[in-house]
Amino acid sequence: MGDERGGGGPGAHRAGDAGAEGLAGAGRRAGARPRRDLRPGLCGAGAGAGPHGDPPARRAQPRRRRRQPERRPAPRPAARRRRRDPPPGGIDRPAAHLPRQGHGPAGARAGGAPGKRRLSPRAPAGQPGGFWALAVLATLCAGLWLLSWLAEDHLLLGGGPVQSGLRVAATLSTALLVVLGGGRAVLGLGLSAGLGVEPTGLQRAIAYSVLTFAASAVVLASLGFDITAVLTTSAILTAAVGLALQPTLGSLISGVALHMDRVLHVGDAIVLDGQKVEILRLDWRTAIALRRDGALIVIPNARICNETVVMHRGGQPVRQDSHFPAPASLPPQRISDLVTAMITDFPQVDVSRPVMVMLEGYEPGTALARYNARYWVRNMWDGPEIGSEVLRRVWYVYQRHGIPWPVSRLYGAGQRAVDEVAVLAPGGRPVAETLAMLLPPGPDREARARRLAEAGRLLLFAPDERLILPEAHAEACCLLLAGHALAETEGAGMLAEVSPPPPLRLQRLGRAATLRRMADALARHIGPYAEHAVRQAAARSASLAELCRDVAEEIPDPARRAAFLAGLDTAEEAAHGPGHRFRVCRDAAGRLVSDPPLRAVDEVAVLVLPGAMEGLLGRAARAG
Repeated sequence: MGDERGGGGPGAHRAGDAGAEGLAGAGRRAGARPRRDLRPGLCGAGAGAGPHGDPPARRAQPRRRRRQPERRPAPRPAARRRRRDPPPGGIDRPAAHLPRQGHGPAGARAGGAPGKRRLSPRAPAGQPGGFWALAVLATLCAGLWLLSWLAEDHLLLGGGPVQSGLRVAATLSTALLVVLGGGRAVLGLGLSAGLGVEPTGLQRAIAYSVLTFAASAVVLASLGFDITAVLTTSAILTAAVGLALQPTLGSLISGVALHMDRVLHVGDAIVLDGQKVEILRLDWRTAIALRRDGALIVIPNARICNETVVMHRGGQPVRQDSHFPAPASLPPQRISDLVTAMITDFPQVDVSRPVMVMLEGYEPGTALARYNARYWVRNMWDGPEIGSEVLRRVWYVYQRHGIPWPVSRLYGAGQRAVDEVAVLAPGGRPVAETLAMLLPPGPDREARARRLAEAGRLLLFAPDERLILPEAHAEACCLLLAGHALAETEGAGMLAEVSPPPPLRLQRLGRAATLRRMADALARHIGPYAEHAVRQAAARSASLAELCRDVAEEIPDPARRAAFLAGLDTAEEAAHGPGHRFRVCRDAAGRLVSDPPLRAVDEVAVLVLPGAMEGLLGRAARAG
């Protein structure tokens, strides 16, 4: 009853199912993905169908409802899946850019199978595609010459315009074959195969231009043209243009030579007028170089080719020499060992190459010996800074090992001696006074400070120098009097190739420049008041990180405050300041180093005390 009221019974539903299957089958035959149509008319519903496409009687009798099989989209064929490997024809394009054949009318017209892609054939990469073109052209030339020879003896065509046209066509095609074949032989066999050099665009243009000029002259001569006047006129014009463009042509020819030799590359450095310049670009006429001061230099290629140029490979270590004196009374081997150990401490030095300290000569008049330290710097642009730092640290090595600095005999004994009070940083205060500030308060603090100062020995370390002590202090207790030191985290030696070494102290911004940069960055957020805020915060902040946090509080917006701190990039590790005590141990090389290993941030003064006097220190205050 309900089915009759609905306008269709089970037969109508079956007919509707058959119609839907027919539509789906037609869609699949056409290559389109089957879709499930949810319209009421395709589900067998009549005029009394409900809003969901089902008859009312079916909603009243759910148990008698016939469950329709779920129509799922047909699985995609394996050929339609995205290919991970490139096809053998050398085509490796994303699937979205490949034409799909076998789908829709275009695919039906193309005759492709459903679900498959038809890839356009492509010759393998190593196949010489130009060989067949030359073969076809040679066949055409042979055919034209044969026709011209046959037409010459023909009764109707011989001696007429047809025979002349065939001869001209044969001559032109032969000239074209000579140009193409000769250019391929010169560039392919001469440069690529013979010299192993890939020809550039300019080299190709020059080769084909010369061959075309020669072939044109031969063709004109064979056709009866007098080329003597043309050559005479062209020679005069060529001489005039050559004289006017002599520097430019010389640079162009030098550029061709540079590109053929493949000796100078972008990133290399050459010595120009006594200064190293880095090659940024190589053109056919000039080379663009960057000087150390940031100035760009345009160098004609003729100057590079015609002069003797010292060249340094980019990314390769460069040799550096540092000359220094030493007292002639000390054994040369001792000086060599001390300076070698000091130079290998630089992360910027390539320790895979030998560090040689050579004796150059003696000066009896001043009782000194001249030495030359030869080593290799990883980055060629760090050479001057490393050379300056080597000479600076030689002084500190002499001070720690009790080696007097060579001075003229005209100075007295008091002038030649080193006054530890004068060299102690900061402020040149006496050792006892500095110790009294670090010891805990007590009635005998001054006496203990004087006793420790008399028993200890002062050692000075240069900025960025590792705290390595002389062999005489194996059982000593060390106290940091002045300066700051950081625990070593960066790699040195061979590990510096993995992570770039940090810049030297003289390559980093000083305190005044850092404060100026901070004030400029803060002024973008709060205006002219930034300079006064930075000056006030710098007077009460103990470290740069604390100073950044203090001045950042002047910015009310949290997002802009975070951007300000991120832009400064002044994160620094916790450093050990005056009052820090440490022991010594031996590293893998057998040297006495601090435990844990420390490296000086600025100039560091360390007081070395005998182990038995460690109890007099008590709990030293950690200032800074």
